Amino acid sequence: MDQPPSAVGMVWRTVLTVLVLAGALVGSLWYVAFEAKGFTLFQQLVVVLIAFIVAIAVVSIVWITWGGRRGFMRPWH
Repeated sequence: MDQPPSAVGMVWRTVLTVLVLAGALVGSLWYVAFEAKGFTLFQQLVVVLIAFIVAIAVVSIVWITWGGRRGFMRPWH
């Protein structure tokens, strides 16, 4: 069965969201566990926090473009 174009766009955005967030979690924890041995606990938490801030920014851009194309960003009247 063929899906409408809007459903296909929704699927790849959902997959990208999961991959970006999982990558941020795994990547930052891997870095903290194996590469940043000299860091304090606070510095390790900052590394993880910054990874999630960047991941959320990427995911936000992906979903904002989706909302903008569908007219969800029109001025409120």
